[in-house]
Amino acid sequence: MKSIYDIPLASAEGTPNHLEQYKGKVTLVANTTVGCGNANQLEVLQMLQDKYNNDEFEIIAVPTNDYCGPGVTKGKWSQGITCGLDSKAYGEEIYNTTFKYSEMVSSVPHELLNEVLGNGLSTGTNGLGQPTLPPHELYAEISSQMEKLRSMRDSLEDGNVNGKFKSPWLNIGFYDGVQMGGNYEKYLIDKDGYVMKHFTCTVLNYDIEKTLKEAMIAEGKSPMMGEDRSPEIFEEEFNFVCSEIEKAIAGARSALNPEFAKI
Repeated sequence: MKSIYDIPLASAEGTPNHLEQYKGKVTLVANTTVGCGNANQLEVLQMLQDKYNNDEFEIIAVPTNDYCGPGVTKGKWSQGITCGLDSKAYGEEIYNTTFKYSEMVSSVPHELLNEVLGNGLSTGTNGLGQPTLPPHELYAEISSQMEKLRSMRDSLEDGNVNGKFKSPWLNIGFYDGVQMGGNYEKYLIDKDGYVMKHFTCTVLNYDIEKTLKEAMIAEGKSPMMGEDRSPEIFEEEFNFVCSEIEKAIAGARSALNPEFAKI
């Protein structure tokens, strides 16, 4: 295991060693894109950024093009993203995000993702139908750490949530993020750079993507929250994620952190 803050990754603008600036901070890594069904989470991520920014917490947006492309994204963003600056421009223009974005990288998508999405693309291709590239070192390390956490699940305090939540997406648990099922998979990282928990791509979905919602309203349609979504479920998810961030800010560490046993 190694700290993700030591992994070479450029910013969206091309500045090297983008992750070094987060050392000593709690972060939430999210794979971002443009215009997909989960993109409304950019507004929620900004809420978290605003709420905890003064408490040494930051969102790390890491754009990928592994999931969205023609037929998924809409309007000026209909071709997906070609670089990290595309995702940054979308986030700032549509959702007024202020957190930082990295360069675009490849992630660790589930091998059956395209089949599950039913998007007509063959397994092993990204949102543009191009062959999926090997994962960037950042996501390879996150996947490796999640695999270790999954193997430790039975010994972890919240390794089995046993249906304690109203949200079916929280009830999936927090240690199944070895592979990724879509955009906006979220990984809570402790101050030393080790993964603490994974929140699936559906956790924190509330509204629908802003430009699509505006188009539907213009057509006289009534946009609805997604399947298994409700204001109560969103509130539960948001409050739980906040509580986990607050624990990490207060000094909680990942079970993978060499300092964990010293707590």
